[in-house]
Amino acid sequence: MLVPELDTTGGGGRFAVNLSEGLRRAGHEVEVLSYKEGFWRFVKKARASAKHADIVHAFDINPLGIAGYLATRFTKAKLIITAQGTYAVAPLYSRKMTSLSKVIYRAADAVVAISRYTASEIRKKVPSLQMTIIDPGIDMSKFVATNAPAERTSSPLLMIGVGSVKARKGYDVTLRAFVLAKKDIPNLRYAIVGTHTDEPGYAHMLIELARELGVEKDVDFLTKVSDAELNALYDRASLFILTSVNESFHFEGFGMVFLEAAAHGLPTIGTSGNGIADAIEDGKTGILVPQRDVEATAKAIVMLFTDQNLAMQMGARGHTFAADHDQKHIARRYGEVYQGAVSHER
Repeated sequence: MLVPELDTTGGGGRFAVNLSEGLRRAGHEVEVLSYKEGFWRFVKKARASAKHADIVHAFDINPLGIAGYLATRFTKAKLIITAQGTYAVAPLYSRKMTSLSKVIYRAADAVVAISRYTASEIRKKVPSLQMTIIDPGIDMSKFVATNAPAERTSSPLLMIGVGSVKARKGYDVTLRAFVLAKKDIPNLRYAIVGTHTDEPGYAHMLIELARELGVEKDVDFLTKVSDAELNALYDRASLFILTSVNESFHFEGFGMVFLEAAAHGLPTIGTSGNGIADAIEDGKTGILVPQRDVEATAKAIVMLFTDQNLAMQMGARGHTFAADHDQKHIARRYGEVYQGAVSHER
């Protein structure tokens, strides 16, 4: 398995760790190579493993899909590519990368997209490409609620967003919606959980925006949060919200944090027009709002805090939805893809 990283503070790292653990528990022998060294050194390392492997599974096209393609040439190993989002699509629009990206997608023995949106974006450039859609999974045992949704009525009320603090996550939209929602829910608080290292300028702007809007005392910016601390925050919260926005070819491929929140029985709010549409069952586990629509986002926040029955129903349905995405189910789906690839001649 060729992965960009194994840092579980990011979605890509969490997905790689969850999938590799699930595959091992399902009985597969898995070697994980994370991209740390230079490209050609990594290709050499991947090729050494490919000579003894049945499957080389690469995440996205650039650079890991390219490395996987080169590593599997003239070996018996089958190439599987998981298309997660930005780095599965952006190379198709690069003058230098588009032709090579199309060649690699077509040469792969199987391509898996993590959402219908990601698949649709790839098909705009590779219309005939056959893809299997398998949502990411989580380890449900790591995200178990200790408080029932009905018990989350303490004051102040808390809504939470989780993910690197960068523009693509749309925190500024949520923050402005939060200010509007506080007019109806004065005791509302907002916790933003994520690193500030990706786009420090945006993180600074967000902190200043909270001050300008007069809610700096009602917004908590939390970094370096452990899984145990995150679980505690999920248990304290009544709502999860992440209003991601598309920026060119940078978009939310799925959003594993929606599953993690749902595992805690939280109703969720996300945006339409990206992979979040597969992470939320709109109207059932949460609400999808248009991107960059502050008023619609505020309306959804108020609805879920004022209609307790609706929030509890969505939380209960969300927990079931998350359980259906437990790593053992996702590992089984990938096992079927692997079996299909090894039984098919290239």
